[in-house]
Amino acid sequence: MLENGPSRWMGPPAPKSFTIVTRVLQLVTLILVAVWVLKYLGGVALTPKRINILTNDTGGIFNWHPLLMTLAFPVLVGEALLAYRAPVASNLDRDQRKLLHALLQIIAVIAAVLGVIAAFQSHNLKKPMKIPNLYSAHSYLGIFTLVFLGLQFILGFTGFLYPKYSKSSREALAPYHIFLGRATFIMGLATMAAGIQEKTQFVSAAKKLSGSGLYSGAMSLPAAIEIFLALVGLAVMYHHVPGPSNRSEGDTLLPDVLQDA
Repeated sequence: MLENGPSRWMGPPAPKSFTIVTRVLQLVTLILVAVWVLKYLGGVALTPKRINILTNDTGGIFNWHPLLMTLAFPVLVGEALLAYRAPVASNLDRDQRKLLHALLQIIAVIAAVLGVIAAFQSHNLKKPMKIPNLYSAHSYLGIFTLVFLGLQFILGFTGFLYPKYSKSSREALAPYHIFLGRATFIMGLATMAAGIQEKTQFVSAAKKLSGSGLYSGAMSLPAAIEIFLALVGLAVMYHHVPGPSNRSEGDTLLPDVLQDA
């Protein structure tokens, strides 16, 4: 019987060991981005680096962008999605988990907004010529995702915390809030992947990399980061796989593959 087989450790719900692996993946992703930024992209700065009277380097300002966005989406939004199913402290009651979820979302929104500001500032302060804003697919997808993140936070806060909608309204809203929250998380990871790829193209062009140079750390590390983004997405979303007991009767989207022939 399956009850005595793999389902005991595969879930859902996800076993604690899998949740630990998920958080390790989140942490490793953040560390890899930090190494990429600090070692290969020149580090971070709060002001432009003066080259001469007419020219500066704003790369240090821009480099806050990937750091803050990694903190915002794979780490904070990912952790917010785990707050109900697998919170860091398992003894939290439902109200405490709700507050934790909201707090993580607040910090994620702040980090994401600061990340966007860093990108815009690095473009606008660049000399001798400003860098255009919002010209790539990554840029537009990023703004779209940020708007979704903000709307999701406002909807969740007003609907479930303060002033708090009626019970019937909350029950009607909950499935949409859950779906849009997961969708925003995935959009954030996809936007990051697009941005990392865009940045590696800029690095490759600026350094005129070719041949073995394309396998340097500046290029291979971002590739590893994108793999970890995919792993984080899969690991976090696995915690939200509905179990057979949660299946509504007659649900054609979840065929009864566990039923004995």
